[in-house]
Amino acid sequence: MRFYSKSCAVFTFVFAVTSASAQMLVEVPSGQSVTLLEKRVDLDADIVRLRFVAPDLASPLTRPSFEALGDDLEALCNEVGLKNLLKDAPLPAQIVVSLSAEPIEFGVSNTEVEQVFEAFSVQNDTCMLEMF
Repeated sequence: MRFYSKSCAVFTFVFAVTSASAQMLVEVPSGQSVTLLEKRVDLDADIVRLRFVAPDLASPLTRPSFEALGDDLEALCNEVGLKNLLKDAPLPAQIVVSLSAEPIEFGVSNTEVEQVFEAFSVQNDTCMLEMF
């Protein structure tokens, strides 16, 4: 698991439709609730980025352990990425899943916001952790 700045699980999906957009609320294995911020596709690099907001990252009292965060990222890749957001699309060479304590513009550095991310390759319809 990579930090930037400071298993099999049950998933709960809640769709709240507002006038401007739809949000996907997901409960991950650690028990925290995260919200899909965006799915970003880079066709040239063959990468899909799944960006989520996880408010529990902001507090040492509510932040899941490193192991639990790793399980959350893998589950988000498999359950949300492969089984929902990418189920009818060609599979990319790599899926990068990120969690941030609050929404951050893509590509903008903000050392005040906790962020974690992990890269996965797709093998046999499963997200496999990539070791750099």
